Amino acid sequence: MDIGVIPNISIVIQLGIFIIFLLIISNLYVKPYTQVIEGREELIKKNLSEAQKMREEANKYLNEAKEILEKAKLEANQILEEARKEAEAQARQLIEKTEKETEEEIKKSVEEIRKSLAEEKKKLEEAVKEIAQEIVKKILREAA
Repeated sequence: MDIGVIPNISIVIQLGIFIIFLLIISNLYVKPYTQVIEGREELIKKNLSEAQKMREEANKYLNEAKEILEKAKLEANQILEEARKEAEAQARQLIEKTEKETEEEIKKSVEEIRKSLAEEKKKLEEAVKEIAQEIVKKILREAA
Protein backbone atom coordinates (compact mmCIF):
# COMPACT_ATOMS: atom_id res chain seq x y z
CA MET A 1 0.00 0.00 0.00
CA ASP A 2 1.24 3.16 -0.98
CA ILE A 3 -0.11 6.15 0.87
CA GLY A 4 1.53 8.87 -0.90
CA VAL A 5 0.79 12.38 -1.76
CA ILE A 6 0.39 11.59 -5.39
CA PRO A 7 -3.17 10.82 -6.26
CA ASN A 8 -4.10 7.61 -7.84
CA ILE A 9 -4.83 7.70 -11.57
CA SER A 10 -8.28 6.16 -11.03
CA ILE A 11 -9.35 9.25 -9.11
CA VAL A 12 -8.31 11.42 -12.04
CA ILE A 13 -10.19 9.15 -14.45
CA GLN A 14 -13.29 9.21 -12.22
CA LEU A 15 -13.00 12.99 -12.03
CA GLY A 16 -12.80 13.18 -15.84
CA ILE A 17 -15.79 10.84 -16.24
CA PHE A 18 -17.75 12.91 -13.69
CA ILE A 19 -16.96 16.14 -15.57
CA ILE A 20 -18.00 14.53 -18.89
CA PHE A 21 -21.18 13.26 -17.19
CA LEU A 22 -21.89 16.79 -15.88
CA LEU A 23 -21.36 18.28 -19.38
CA ILE A 24 -23.68 15.70 -20.94
CA ILE A 25 -26.36 16.23 -18.26
CA SER A 26 -25.94 19.98 -18.58
CA ASN A 27 -26.32 19.93 -22.36
CA LEU A 28 -29.14 17.37 -22.48
CA TYR A 29 -31.26 18.36 -19.51
CA VAL A 30 -30.22 21.58 -17.77
CA LYS A 31 -29.82 23.86 -20.83
CA PRO A 32 -33.20 22.91 -22.41
CA TYR A 33 -34.91 23.18 -19.03
CA THR A 34 -33.27 26.57 -18.42
CA GLN A 35 -34.27 27.74 -21.90
CA VAL A 36 -37.87 26.66 -21.30
CA ILE A 37 -37.93 28.46 -17.95
CA GLU A 38 -36.39 31.62 -19.46
CA GLY A 39 -38.86 31.44 -22.39
CA ARG A 40 -41.75 31.16 -19.96
CA GLU A 41 -40.43 34.06 -17.90
CA GLU A 42 -40.13 36.18 -21.04
CA LEU A 43 -43.64 35.14 -22.11
CA ILE A 44 -44.98 36.01 -18.66
CA LYS A 45 -43.23 39.41 -18.75
CA LYS A 46 -44.57 40.02 -22.25
CA ASN A 47 -48.10 39.00 -21.21
CA LEU A 48 -47.92 41.18 -18.10
CA SER A 49 -46.73 44.10 -20.20
CA GLU A 50 -49.52 43.56 -22.73
CA ALA A 51 -52.06 43.20 -19.93
CA GLN A 52 -50.87 46.48 -18.41
CA LYS A 53 -51.12 48.19 -21.81
CA MET A 54 -54.61 46.75 -22.32
CA ARG A 55 -55.65 47.85 -18.82
CA GLU A 56 -54.39 51.37 -19.53
CA GLU A 57 -56.16 51.37 -22.89
CA ALA A 58 -59.37 50.07 -21.27
CA ASN A 59 -59.13 52.81 -18.63
CA LYS A 60 -58.58 55.35 -21.40
CA TYR A 61 -61.68 54.11 -23.26
CA LEU A 62 -63.64 54.02 -20.02
CA ASN A 63 -62.70 57.63 -19.28
CA GLU A 64 -63.60 58.63 -22.84
CA ALA A 65 -66.94 56.86 -22.49
CA LYS A 66 -67.57 58.64 -19.18
CA GLU A 67 -66.74 62.00 -20.79
CA ILE A 68 -69.03 61.26 -23.72
CA LEU A 69 -71.78 60.22 -21.30
CA GLU A 70 -71.33 63.41 -19.28
CA LYS A 71 -71.45 65.51 -22.46
CA ALA A 72 -74.58 63.66 -23.55
CA LYS A 73 -76.19 64.28 -20.15
CA LEU A 74 -75.32 67.98 -20.36
CA GLU A 75 -76.68 68.21 -23.89
CA ALA A 76 -79.83 66.37 -22.87
CA ASN A 77 -80.30 68.71 -19.92
CA GLN A 78 -79.76 71.71 -22.19
CA ILE A 79 -82.24 70.37 -24.72
CA LEU A 80 -84.79 69.71 -21.96
CA GLU A 81 -84.23 73.17 -20.51
CA GLU A 82 -84.62 74.78 -23.93
CA ALA A 83 -87.76 72.73 -24.58
CA ARG A 84 -89.16 73.72 -21.18
CA LYS A 85 -88.42 77.41 -21.85
CA GLU A 86 -89.93 77.15 -25.31
CA ALA A 87 -93.04 75.45 -23.91
CA GLU A 88 -93.35 78.15 -21.24
CA ALA A 89 -92.96 80.86 -23.89
CA GLN A 90 -95.61 79.21 -26.09
CA ALA A 91 -97.91 78.84 -23.11
CA ARG A 92 -97.40 82.50 -22.23
CA GLN A 93 -98.10 83.52 -25.83
CA LEU A 94 -101.20 81.35 -25.94
CA ILE A 95 -102.44 82.82 -22.65
CA GLU A 96 -101.77 86.36 -23.86
CA LYS A 97 -103.50 85.63 -27.17
CA THR A 98 -106.47 84.11 -25.38
CA GLU A 99 -106.64 87.05 -22.95
CA LYS A 100 -106.57 89.53 -25.86
CA GLU A 101 -109.25 87.61 -27.73
CA THR A 102 -111.35 87.44 -24.58
CA GLU A 103 -110.90 91.16 -23.95
CA GLU A 104 -111.89 91.90 -27.55
CA GLU A 105 -114.96 89.69 -27.25
CA ILE A 106 -115.87 91.37 -23.96
CA LYS A 107 -115.44 94.81 -25.57
CA LYS A 108 -117.57 93.72 -28.52
CA SER A 109 -120.22 92.31 -26.18
CA VAL A 110 -120.18 95.47 -24.06
CA GLU A 111 -120.44 97.59 -27.19
CA GLU A 112 -123.35 95.49 -28.49
CA ILE A 113 -125.05 95.73 -25.10
CA ARG A 114 -124.55 99.50 -25.13
CA LYS A 115 -125.96 99.75 -28.64
CA SER A 116 -128.87 97.56 -27.66
CA LEU A 117 -129.40 99.62 -24.55
CA ALA A 118 -129.27 102.83 -26.57
CA GLU A 119 -131.76 101.44 -29.09
CA GLU A 120 -134.08 100.23 -26.36
CA LYS A 121 -133.72 103.58 -24.62
CA LYS A 122 -134.70 105.33 -27.86
CA LYS A 123 -137.62 102.97 -28.31
CA LEU A 124 -138.63 103.56 -24.70
CA GLU A 125 -138.35 107.31 -25.14
CA GLU A 126 -140.45 107.10 -28.31
CA ALA A 127 -142.97 104.93 -26.53
CA VAL A 128 -143.02 107.38 -23.60
CA LYS A 129 -143.50 110.24 -26.09
CA GLU A 130 -146.34 108.41 -27.78
CA ILE A 131 -147.96 107.58 -24.45
CA ALA A 132 -147.47 111.17 -23.31
CA GLN A 133 -149.02 112.45 -26.55
CA GLU A 134 -151.97 110.09 -26.17
CA ILE A 135 -152.42 111.18 -22.56
CA VAL A 136 -152.27 114.80 -23.66
CA LYS A 137 -154.78 114.05 -26.42
CA LYS A 138 -157.12 112.31 -23.96
CA ILE A 139 -156.77 115.14 -21.49
CA LEU A 140 -157.48 117.66 -24.23
CA ARG A 141 -160.48 115.67 -25.42
CA GLU A 142 -161.86 115.42 -21.95
CA ALA A 143 -161.21 119.05 -21.33
CA ALA A 144 -162.80 120.01 -24.58
